Amino acid sequence: MYRLFYNYHTLGDVLMIVFNNQKRATHFDKRNDVTLIYSDFELIGINLFNISKIVRIKAQGMIMSPAKEFLEVINHILKNEGLEALSEQSESGFVAGQILELIESEDHPFKIAKVDIGSRVIYTKAENEEIAPYSMVVIALADTLLFNGETVAVETHDGMYFEGRICTYKDLNLESPEGDEKTYIIEEFMEIGQDFFAKE
Repeated sequence: MYRLFYNYHTLGDVLMIVFNNQKRATHFDKRNDVTLIYSDFELIGINLFNISKIVRIKAQGMIMSPAKEFLEVINHILKNEGLEALSEQSESGFVAGQILELIESEDHPFKIAKVDIGSRVIYTKAENEEIAPYSMVVIALADTLLFNGETVAVETHDGMYFEGRICTYKDLNLESPEGDEKTYIIEEFMEIGQDFFAKE
């Protein structure tokens, strides 16, 4: 999985392609307006500078579900540098899930949420008090890159696996009048397991 980031006001005119943000960069390979970022021998990111000379980008932050035409422009740049093309991403890693049960635990300072995500049932932390059983929430699955650049990791506590994250407004890059750390509750109809950012 990869993520695309662009924010002219904070990063300048550079499109960032992130493959792995958990590893530390050890060296760079600059080729014209393309800079490859490596951690030892693993390519963990690519920066495309002066990108607005080639394509206009209106996004600020993560570019979710990039259009096919946009990817074709990016892949043309990459191929000219002898690099592999980016595949079209059909899934965002953010899915609609229903809280089946909230479990109190003396061993943890948080509740444990049992969540149906369609394909299976998983467990996650439920650290916000406003979540109620049978609420529909957005789950960021393991290995999903959030808008702040953080990657969701599988956590283990006392032999129990936590395989996702219940998303706040901030996690989804959405504004809330009650604060961006508030859990995002899905009010409109969505099927359990449906990709939250799926194109209509």
